[in-house]
Amino acid sequence: MHDYYLKLLLESVDEDKIRSFEEWERENKRRLKGKSVEEKRIIWQQEEIVGGKKKDLILSKEKYVNDFYPKPTDLQNLPRKSVLIKISFTLKKPYTSKDEGEFHIIDGRFENPIVRDKFTGLPMVRPSTWKGHLRFSAEKVEYDEEKKKRIIKRLFGSESGEDVALKGRLYFFPTFFKSDAEKDVITPLRRDTRTPIKGRSPIPIEVVKPGSKGEFYLLYIPYPKGKDFKKEEIKEDLMFLAKALKLMFYIYGFSAKKTSGFGIIEEKLNEGKFWIKSNTKIKEETFSRLDELENKLISYSEGKDE
Repeated sequence: MHDYYLKLLLESVDEDKIRSFEEWERENKRRLKGKSVEEKRIIWQQEEIVGGKKKDLILSKEKYVNDFYPKPTDLQNLPRKSVLIKISFTLKKPYTSKDEGEFHIIDGRFENPIVRDKFTGLPMVRPSTWKGHLRFSAEKVEYDEEKKKRIIKRLFGSESGEDVALKGRLYFFPTFFKSDAEKDVITPLRRDTRTPIKGRSPIPIEVVKPGSKGEFYLLYIPYPKGKDFKKEEIKEDLMFLAKALKLMFYIYGFSAKKTSGFGIIEEKLNEGKFWIKSNTKIKEETFSRLDELENKLISYSEGKDE
């Protein structure tokens, strides 16, 4: 068993601010009934050491988050018509993810926690997770099927197993939630009737609650161009990309448990911006909803370079 925070916290914990194991055990006698001494000590560590210090650790490292995000000036050395999109959003439904690398013990039970950044300790969405969910939504876009296949391959690259490896035109970045995850439970339901399954206990999970804020960054570079490249591809790519983004954020979500509606955002954005590289400068445009993004991207991609 490993807890990311435990080693850090045990090195700096102020012993005067935590209850002794004996005092904590007396106060929680009823809910600890039937648990072994070892199980009790693990729960005590989680609640008294990790739980009490985790928030302080997260807040002290929060200032480093912005170092992971791209900046508009990064476009200066990229090909013209490269686009950086920023979407600052608020969760409408919970977000959760599954960290395969470690386990926590919550109330004496092993649970798989939400994915966290190993440096900041903040709940996060990995770049690979964004790519997977956006590709899923791209497949759902209503579009000519043959054209859709070509665009998806241009944007996301070749799938594993294809003979010719092709790098995609999209580059993804992590998203960090500055509010910590909380405990929640999911009740297993029958697929046909959507009623609870008899004999199945509720599943404890960690979630980022609705109302939490995050920032999504996506970089589009019209490269590789290929032998048959046409400049119309850029307009086609950006129009299709805007449709896929709208489906991912508003309809399908970007979370595990998305069939339960997880990972959907509020339609009105906290902030929406994109920057596009021209010959001589970087142009900036704003949008407040994803519905606006498609038209503005098309307009800018068609504009003459300055």
